[in-house]
Amino acid sequence: MNMAALRKIPIINYSSPSGKRTFQEIKLAQQVRDTQLAAKVESIIDSVRIKGNDALVEFTRKFDKIPFSVKDLRLSPQELRSRAALASPELRKAIREAAKRIEVYHRKQLREGFTIKTEEGTLSQLIRPLSRVGVYIPGGYTVYPSSVLMNVIPAQVAGVKEIVAVTPPRSELDPGVAYALQLLKVKEIYRAGGAQAIAALAFGTKTIKPVDKITGPGNAWVQTAKRLVYGIVDIDSIAGPSEVTILADRSADPSWIALDLLSQAEHGTGDEISLCVCESKGFAEEIASALQKEIASSPVQQKFLSLPKNAVTIFVTRSRKESISLVNSIAPEHLQIMTKDYKSDLQKITNAAAVFLGSFSPVALGDYFIGTNHVLPTGGAARFSSPLGVDSFLKRMSVAEITRKGLKSAAAHVSVFARSENFVHHALSVERRVDKRPKDK
Repeated sequence: MNMAALRKIPIINYSSPSGKRTFQEIKLAQQVRDTQLAAKVESIIDSVRIKGNDALVEFTRKFDKIPFSVKDLRLSPQELRSRAALASPELRKAIREAAKRIEVYHRKQLREGFTIKTEEGTLSQLIRPLSRVGVYIPGGYTVYPSSVLMNVIPAQVAGVKEIVAVTPPRSELDPGVAYALQLLKVKEIYRAGGAQAIAALAFGTKTIKPVDKITGPGNAWVQTAKRLVYGIVDIDSIAGPSEVTILADRSADPSWIALDLLSQAEHGTGDEISLCVCESKGFAEEIASALQKEIASSPVQQKFLSLPKNAVTIFVTRSRKESISLVNSIAPEHLQIMTKDYKSDLQKITNAAAVFLGSFSPVALGDYFIGTNHVLPTGGAARFSSPLGVDSFLKRMSVAEITRKGLKSAAAHVSVFARSENFVHHALSVERRVDKRPKDK
């Protein structure tokens, strides 16, 4: 087969007007929302909110096309054990080893409150875990035991007491998912998927108690539902398709770069974005050639051939400074820095969710095993948000204990603020306590 005809890999001169346009097209593609889908999801949410279990059963029969009743909703402990026992010894070991590393990394994120003495009294900050969290475990194109670990372990480290899992009903629960849930002692598991499962977690039904926060990946229906219930509950993020940007120079092997670009493009939604940024057109052509060779021999070739034309793109810049500026504009979910001076380059990166340094740190390590979290902001949201972690399951409480003397010293200032904003009773609440009462107005 003619590899050039198989898939043309765009090599874009970023500094040119057309290069800037191509970049903007890619950015816009990340941000498009389907308003028709939102209307359909909102209808599902309203049905579950009003009809509870009846709506859950109705939508499960409709979308999953299986016989289903309320008694099928909750997974029994016996079924969990029997399905977990079917996981291969190799997979069980990998899950256990990954769980250890994820816990070690996330325990370092734990923090304590503080207390300070001020002129007015004592101010404190208390840290409290959320009470109840729902984890969505996808069950579509593939299954994700790794996502069980990434979502549940930080919540447990944070001290969340109740963790409930929902996963689309299949003929049988995946053994790897079952083993991960069993290992982490998650006992409340429901067969529910899609927007209807998100609605059930947010509003509750007779069978499923509502939660405080919903985390976990899912398709466009799930992510749209999470967006629509935000405010009723907290969510981790509105995650889009997988993304990777690789900043590379000639110190890196073009074939390794190609593999890493394709590893994030193979997720199967058809909207993945894999970008490479370098400063040499010749090097870009070597990477493009390596990509074509990998695609030509790939057992999942069709996934790559069905991607939009700019989904896998190489940008050529004029300098490292321009490359880093481009990377910060992308704000990628995953960033690999495969340059000779990668530690120095990292110091100039301000926007990226998860960074992998050097030639021996492919994203796949973080996706599964080394301990960092793979639940990450996408679509440029790394400009303002962070990976899922222990903080995602904690809340801060501010506490003030003010002395009589402290109130007296602060009252005049509070009175000025309050009256300038036309909040009379704010002012009176401090003025009368210190017996400094101007004429009430």
